[in-house]
Amino acid sequence: MMVRGPILFFLLLAPTSVASYGPSDVFVSYSDNTDEEPAPEEPTDCEKASKDLKNDIAGLEMFLQDKSDYRMFCPKLQWEQPSLREYKKDPKSRLPKRCKAEKI
Repeated sequence: MMVRGPILFFLLLAPTSVASYGPSDVFVSYSDNTDEEPAPEEPTDCEKASKDLKNDIAGLEMFLQDKSDYRMFCPKLQWEQPSLREYKKDPKSRLPKRCKAEKI
């Protein structure tokens, strides 16, 4: 009586025949084609999007840094911060030179 349990367990673990599996929709090719075309010289859409995103992030960082530095180092100077769009076009500090001198 005790033997039937383990035998059934091992029968359940036995591999099924290959014929029981249906046809696969996956086609795998293992060719070693060495005549591949070289990578394009022009940046792809993904590379351009990545570069644009990095530029946007750098612009946002400069925008926030200028805002913080202005409040901390030269709040008495008259200065209107340019729009975030300007920082994204060319990510560089736009603080007045006098403010930068006071920062140092």
